[in-house]
Amino acid sequence: MRDKSHMDAVERWAEFVRTHDRNEWKPGIDAFINSVYEKADDFYVRLQETEKGREVLERLREDRMKVKTLK
Repeated sequence: MRDKSHMDAVERWAEFVRTHDRNEWKPGIDAFINSVYEKADDFYVRLQETEKGREVLERLREDRMKVKTLK
């Protein structure tokens, strides 16, 4: 488990979500989630630019296909 300060922050956030209107906290969460996807997309684009990066992405694709076939 992460350290106590992380758990405290999670508990404070959960309390904020419980006690405040969704319209108050949702825009910030949407922006955060969108930025995570954008950063991931940027990272994958940069990986594609190198031979080693392309190899890593291919391995990830292969691993993902193995998981999908196990389901």
